[in-house]
Amino acid sequence: MSLVIRLVRPDDAVHFVDLRRRVTPYRVTTPAAVRHWWQSAADASGLLVLAAELDGEIVGTGHASLDTWTSERGASSGFVMVEPARRGRGIGGALYEALLEHLRDRGAERVQGWAVDDPESVAWCGRRGLTHTRDLRFSRLDLTDIDALPEAPPMPDGATIASWAEVGPVGVHHVTAAATADEPNDIAVDAMPYGEWLADIWQAPETDLDASTVVLLDGAPVAYTLIEADHGSYRVWSGGTGTLREHRGRGLARMAKSAALRRAAAGGVTVAYTSNDAANRPMLAVNNWLGYEACGTELLYSRQI
Repeated sequence: MSLVIRLVRPDDAVHFVDLRRRVTPYRVTTPAAVRHWWQSAADASGLLVLAAELDGEIVGTGHASLDTWTSERGASSGFVMVEPARRGRGIGGALYEALLEHLRDRGAERVQGWAVDDPESVAWCGRRGLTHTRDLRFSRLDLTDIDALPEAPPMPDGATIASWAEVGPVGVHHVTAAATADEPNDIAVDAMPYGEWLADIWQAPETDLDASTVVLLDGAPVAYTLIEADHGSYRVWSGGTGTLREHRGRGLARMAKSAALRRAAAGGVTVAYTSNDAANRPMLAVNNWLGYEACGTELLYSRQI
C-alpha cells in the first residue's frame, strides 16, 4: 500500500465533506462552503490543507493555519481527520507531522485543535504531547414543528429585529467582533479584521443573510445570530450568537436566536445544530431554553511548538 500526502484540489471538497459528515455528523458544511474557505483564507494565515491518499483513495485530510483573528503572537490551529476504517496505519500521524512542520516554518508558537471525545482520539492526542484544556458541547434542535419553539421573549422599548441583509456588513461586523472577543477560548478571538471577516463570513456561500439576525436598540446593533445553511440537507449551523457586553442580561441573545431559527424554519430547514464551550453557561441556558439537546462532545487540545 502506498500513502501519499498532497495538497488538496478544488474537487477534493466533496470528499472532505463526506468524511467530515462521517466523523462529526453534527457539523454542517457543504462542498461550496469548503472551497470558499480554502480560496478566501487570508495570505497571512498561511492556510495549508492536505489530503492523504492510500492507493489513490482519499482516506484522510488535515489543515493548519496561523490564527489571524487574535492578538496573541504565534497562535495557530489545526485539525486532522481519518476515515474510521483506515485508522491505526499512521495516516493521521503523517498528516499531523506535515502540518506541524508547516506551522513551525510559519513562526507558530502554539497550536490548538478539537478532537472527538472518544478513547481512540484521546489516546492519539496524548501520544503527541497535546494537553486537554476545554470541552465543547454540540447540540441539535428539531425544527419540523416551529410551534414547539418557546414563545419569543418580549421586546424591550426601542428594540427591533432585522436580518443581516437589512443591516449590512459594517454594522454586523461591529457587534460580531465585539461580542466574540468575550467568548470562552484558550486563544481569544479579539482582533477580527473587517476585510477577512467580510471574505470568510459575509461572502461565504453558506451564510444565510436573510435568516441571520441582528437586534437593534434605538437603531444600533447590540446582539446577533449567524445562520449557516446547507439547504440541500435542510440543516443549519448556528455559527455564533452574542450581545454587546453593556447590554447583556436583558434577553437580547434569546431574541436574536429565536428569531433566526424561526426564519430558518420558515425557509424549509428541519434541523439546527450548534456548539458551546462547556464554560459558556449563558449560551447553554439560551440553547436549553430553545429546546436543543446534546448530540456530541469535542475536546480542545493544545501544545507548544
